[in-house]
Amino acid sequence: MSRHRSAPSRVCALRRGVTAAAVTGGALAVAAPTAALLPGADAAPRQAAAQIGLASSDVAEEALPVVDGTRIAMSVLPVRAASWEPPGLDAAERLRKSAALNDAAWAAEQERLAREARVHCDVPLGGLGAVKSHVRDAARFLSCLYDQPDLIGVAGRARVSDHATGLALDLMVRGAQGDRIAQCALANRAALGITYVIWEQRINHGSGWTRMENRGSDTENHVDHVHISFGRGASGTPDPDLCT
Repeated sequence: MSRHRSAPSRVCALRRGVTAAAVTGGALAVAAPTAALLPGADAAPRQAAAQIGLASSDVAEEALPVVDGTRIAMSVLPVRAASWEPPGLDAAERLRKSAALNDAAWAAEQERLAREARVHCDVPLGGLGAVKSHVRDAARFLSCLYDQPDLIGVAGRARVSDHATGLALDLMVRGAQGDRIAQCALANRAALGITYVIWEQRINHGSGWTRMENRGSDTENHVDHVHISFGRGASGTPDPDLCT
């Protein structure tokens, strides 16, 4: 009987090594030319030492088998499993934050739409006459915010007034409602193109209220209405959030 294993035997030995690697969870590594292990290969490379190992750091040396004069060294060592943490908590936290951001974006959009609806109501402005376009826009803005009080635009006055040129607006109110309208107009003074506001016998050009002389009646003293005068144009979009 031949002392050397046949080529099929060598292949079987190699296959058993691969199987052992798979069963133990190791990684099979071939560290020398495989020609010495394959049938029909030239005999010269068989003299080289072929090493088959399973990934590890500790090698247990035992009797090494010889195949056709080639010594084969094998080592089987445990492969340490990497630590693993379930992704559930992190994924849930990311989902929670994403949902919170989406909720905040939705709430902001609803608030924006509500603000636009507040200042773009269907208020009748035909009675204003031929006021300038930015005066008409200011009338809509203020009227929609404050329950659509009666409005006066172009009108004749006994004294010099911006009403005749379409650059003045009266909102017929009293008390706290007038306070809020005057404050809102001044807060959006540049955006609406306002030059000054008169309310309850006081005038404000944007730097504070100044007391006016007594003209003898609630109307002449602007107690029953807020008077707003405008320049030749507006500079932006008024912000209802500046208004109380």
